[in-house]
Amino acid sequence: MEGTRDPLVELDLRDQMKRQKPSHLRSAIALLVLFASVSICSSALAYSGKVVDASTHAPLADAIVTLGDLTARTNRDGIFEINGPGDSIGFRAYGYMRESLPASGFTIGRRDVALTAFQPKALYLSFYGIGSSKLREAALGLIDTTQLNAVVVDIKSDRGMIPYKTSLALAEEIGAERIITIADARNLLEGLHREHLYVIARIVVFKDDLLSKARPDLAVKRSSGAIFKDREDSGWTDAFSKEA
Repeated sequence: MEGTRDPLVELDLRDQMKRQKPSHLRSAIALLVLFASVSICSSALAYSGKVVDASTHAPLADAIVTLGDLTARTNRDGIFEINGPGDSIGFRAYGYMRESLPASGFTIGRRDVALTAFQPKALYLSFYGIGSSKLREAALGLIDTTQLNAVVVDIKSDRGMIPYKTSLALAEEIGAERIITIADARNLLEGLHREHLYVIARIVVFKDDLLSKARPDLAVKRSSGAIFKDREDSGWTDAFSKEA
C-alpha cells in the first residue's frame, strides 16, 4: 500500500546502519591519530648552527649540543643539527663555559654560537668533604673570596668507594656504596651550578681495593699469584682487562 513501509525492509536498513557505525568510528579515530602525528611532527623543529671559539672564531669539534632529552655533537667544522621539541638549546665543550640559547633563534638560517674559553682554578672536595655541609660551605666561602672558579668532586675515591647511590648492582655487591656521603647527587650538582662553578668529577680508576678483593680474577697479581698490594695496602685491577 502506498505511503506505508515494509517493516522487514526498515529493520534491514537499521541493521546495515549499525554495521556501518564501527567502520565510520574507526575512520574518525584514524584521522584523529594522523592529525595528532602531524601536529607533533610540526612542533619538533630542526635546528642547525656552528659552534666556535669566542676569541679566535675557530670551529669547535665534538662540542655537545642538547635539546630537551636529545643530544648531538658538532662535526670537525663545528656544525651541528638537532631535531626535536624544546624551548632552549644548550651548548658545552671541554675547556669552555656552557651556554643556553632560545631555540627560536635558530629557526631561520644557520647561526654561530660562540663559547668562551675557560681556565679552571679548582678546589678539591674529597669523598667525605663533599658530603659534609660544614666543609662544603667553607669551601664555597673560600671560592667567593678568591679567584677559584671550579670544584673537583670525588665520584670514586682512592679506596673504590662511591659517595652516592647508583644503579650498578656490582657496586652494591662489593660494598662500594656502603657509605653514602651524597644523599642527592642531582640536587648537589644543580646547587654548585647555581653558584656558577665548573664541576669536575674525580674518578679513580684501576686502584680499587674493593673490586680486587671481590673479583680476584680482575686483580693485578704478583708472579706468585698473590694479589698485588701497594704501599697503602690497596689492591689494583688489571688495566689490560676490558671488564675491569
